[in-house]
This record gives sequence, structure tokens and C-alpha cells, in this order.
Amino acid sequence: MKKWITAIALTSLLTSLTLGCSSKDDGSGAHKEEAAPPPAKTQLGNIDTGAIANKADDHLDEQKHVADIEKLSPFFGFANADGSQIIVTGQEAGLETSLSEYDHIIGEGGKTYGVRFANWQTGSDQSSGRETANNFANLEGYVFDILDGKAAPNETYYVVKKQDFDLESLLEITPPAQTGTDAELEAEETLKENISLMRDRDVTQIWTLAGIGSERKLYLVRFADKGKDRLFSIALFNGENFLFRDYPAVAEDDISVWRVDDGGEVSPGMFPLLLAAETKQGLLLGMSWWGAEGVNSFFLLEDGENLGELDIKYGRYTSP
Repeated sequence: MKKWITAIALTSLLTSLTLGCSSKDDGSGAHKEEAAPPPAKTQLGNIDTGAIANKADDHLDEQKHVADIEKLSPFFGFANADGSQIIVTGQEAGLETSLSEYDHIIGEGGKTYGVRFANWQTGSDQSSGRETANNFANLEGYVFDILDGKAAPNETYYVVKKQDFDLESLLEITPPAQTGTDAELEAEETLKENISLMRDRDVTQIWTLAGIGSERKLYLVRFADKGKDRLFSIALFNGENFLFRDYPAVAEDDISVWRVDDGGEVSPGMFPLLLAAETKQGLLLGMSWWGAEGVNSFFLLEDGENLGELDIKYGRYTSP
């Protein structure tokens, strides 16, 4: 009987993936003003790739262009009001020689721009303390000129050296359709049921965050509450299996659960994708998480049966 139920579940899962998943938003607050913890400075930890490198030799042979996670940059920045410059914040002074070698930025779902290091900018006593486009001129940090086109004002970008980051490893990111057809809604319900079976916990809501390449999809999954226990996950379907990055929390109240003033809810607008790239270990995802007081950016990497989080992080305080 158990095998029969499992077979039905797998069949339903394949059907749902063929149809796709609706990204219909319920208006629960998908805004960049929703929530955030105290922002952290950019950090580059000791990335332990040895435990997963051996799993990916065949993948490396098949994939010509890959990003090397051991050469990932620790630098992020954001654009000014007219998109002509970015500023790298959260770093100490004295890195001009190193930063002058950086020549590209990546963001907005995998868009790339050529950049050139301009100067170290000293902070001003006129600064509001907010790391936002309208306070750009008053902040301390490393300024880069954008050479081709205009960046999106106030958006976060990842700063790289082309010699260390193969830009050809970047994958196309497709925003979810929002048509809400009957077929999409039916597929969404089927997907919720199957993930509930996989995780042994009811799914209350699911949203498609993006399509990645030709066969991968990224989802935001909100699970049912269990007393004070709360849970949502970033879920990746990699073409064969689902991988999850869980974010559990214990709710002492319904005002601030995961982040300050989040109301105990999450929504897809809080989680924009900066980039998706192939590595020899698997898929690399650069993401941001917006909240009421700021935004934090981070990397997720395929790690066996799960999504692991790398020790490369960036945060900025943006509260009005």
C-alpha cells in the first residue's frame, strides 16, 4: 500500500512540474519595506568545498563554463539614483589596489555591467546612516563607474573580476508568469500536496520565484504553523529532485517572527534573485531578502540533498 501511495505521489509531482506552478500573489505584502534583521557586513569565510567536490566530477566534465566557488568575491554594493555608479559598503579603507582589479557587477536576475573603480569615498556628517541611493553621496565606501548602460537605482549588485568569475556560467533567470489560469492553479495545488507528503508537514502557500535555465525552478514555500513553530523554505527543483533551505523560527508574538515587523509572514517580493550560475558542485544562487529595516544578500549552493548557505553575506540598513 505504501509503495502504491508513493507511486501516485510521484506521478502527481511529475504532472505538476509539467504544468508549472502559479506565482499568483495573495497581496500579503510583497514589498521591499516588509522586514529585516540587523544587517551584517560582507564576510568571506572558509568555504568548505572538499565534502561536496567529489560529487560533482561528472557535472564538471559536462559543463564547460562554471563559476569557481573558491574564487568568489566578498564584495557587494548598490546603485545611486541615476544608475551611473555603485558604492561598495561594509569594507575598511585601504583596499584601493585590490578593488581596482574588479571590472563587472551582476544583479537584477543575472544582468551584467562593466565597471571601473573610481575612488574611495569618505563619509559625510550629513549622512542619515541609511545605505540607500538618496544617501549615496554621504556614505563611506568604494565607488565604481558603470561603463555600459545604467544600473537599477538602489538595487544590490555583486562585484566580480572577470578573470575569477566566468560570466558564461550565468544562467537565464525567467520571472514567473502571473496569469492564474485554471491549469496553473490546479498544478499549484498538486505541488502543495506533494511537498506536504515529502516534508510531512502541510503547505499553506507556495509561490514560484523564478525559472532557472531550461529545467530548474525556484519556489518559496510556507508551511503550516505547529504551535509556536514557524517554517518557510526556499525550494529548488533541479530537474530531478527537490532541495530545500529551511528557515525555522519560534514565534513569541506575531509581530516579529523571522525579522523585525514581518507580521509572521513571507511573500515572493521579499526574495529577488541576483544571479544563478553553474559550478562544479551544482547550482549557485545569489539572493536578497528584503525587510522593514533593510536587506540582506547571501549565496545558496546545491549541497547533496539540500541547499547550503555560503559564508559570503552582505547587509545594508535602509529603514526610512
